[in-house]
Amino acid sequence: MVIQSASADQWSWQGVSAGEEQAWSRFVQDPSSVSAEEAASAIAGMAGKIQVTPDVALSFALLSRHGGLDGSPIEAGVDMSAPTISSQGVATIKEALVGRTRAWDDDGVESLFLFDLLTTAQEQVASADLAPSAESGGREQGLESVLHTKESDSATSIQMARALFWSHHLKAPSKLKDFNNWCPELRIWGIVRTGYPGYLCFEGEATAVAQMVRRVKALQWHAIQLRVNETWTWHATSPGDGTKLSPLEQALLSCALARDHPDNTEAGKVRTGCQVLESLGELVQRLRECGLPHDEISDALGIRISTAQGSDS
Repeated sequence: MVIQSASADQWSWQGVSAGEEQAWSRFVQDPSSVSAEEAASAIAGMAGKIQVTPDVALSFALLSRHGGLDGSPIEAGVDMSAPTISSQGVATIKEALVGRTRAWDDDGVESLFLFDLLTTAQEQVASADLAPSAESGGREQGLESVLHTKESDSATSIQMARALFWSHHLKAPSKLKDFNNWCPELRIWGIVRTGYPGYLCFEGEATAVAQMVRRVKALQWHAIQLRVNETWTWHATSPGDGTKLSPLEQALLSCALARDHPDNTEAGKVRTGCQVLESLGELVQRLRECGLPHDEISDALGIRISTAQGSDS
C-alpha cells in the first residue's frame, strides 16, 4: 500500500546490494512466488525510503539480522529525516508519529504500521504547512472572479487547468455532497473514486479549478496530496463555425474529463457535475477513455499502469 500510494520518484529500496533490492521487490509484488523459508530470508533486513514531501522522508527497516543492545530482536524501526525543516517542526512531526504508535496499544487499533505512519506524517506536514504550496501565484480570488466572468464568456483564449488529488480515503457523504454541489457551481468537471485510497479529479477554467483546490484543502482529511496540476491555454475556433455556445462553454467541452460525462446529457447545453466511481479499475478505465496521458494517470494514482488498453498492474 505504501508503494502504491507513492509516485515512482517517492519510493526507493535501500538494500546493501542490487540483488537484495530485487529480491525484496519480487517478494512484495508476489509473496506467493516464494516459499516460507525463502520469504523469511528474503525479507530479513528489508529497508526502504518514502519521500513524504521534498523536505521530509521516512526510512524503515524490518526484521533486522542484528538484535538490540540487550540482545532482544528488532522487529521494525522507522526514522525520519527533514534537513530543511526547523528543529521545532521536526519535533512536532516525530511527536505525532510516536503518539500514533502508542495509540495502537492504548486503543487496541489494528495498524498497517508503515502506511499508518506515512499518512500520519502527511497529515502533520499538511496541517503545519511545511510543504511548498502546489498552487501558483498564491492569490486568493473571490467567487466573482471564478464564476461566469465576462472575460471567459467572450474571450478568444481561456486558461484551463486540471487537478488530480490522492487522499488516504474518501468515504464521508458530506464530502461527496460538497463535490456534487461545487462542480456545477464552479462549472468544473469532476470524477472521484471513493474508498481507500480516494482520488479526486477536477478540470475546467483555471481560476475555478484553483478555487476548487483551495476548497478541497480546507476540508478535514487524514491525508491529501495534489499530485497533478496541469494548465494550458484553450484557443477559440473560427467564429464562422455557427456554434451557439460561448467560448467558455466550448473550452469546457474540450476538456478531457468532459468526454461522456454522465451529467452532461442535455443537447445544446453544458452541464458540469461530479461522477462518483467505487473501484480503482473503473477509475483507470474512465481516465483512459477521457484520453489523459498514460504518465499522468500513473503519477496521480501512484500505481504502474500498463500501456495495453484494458490491462493494468
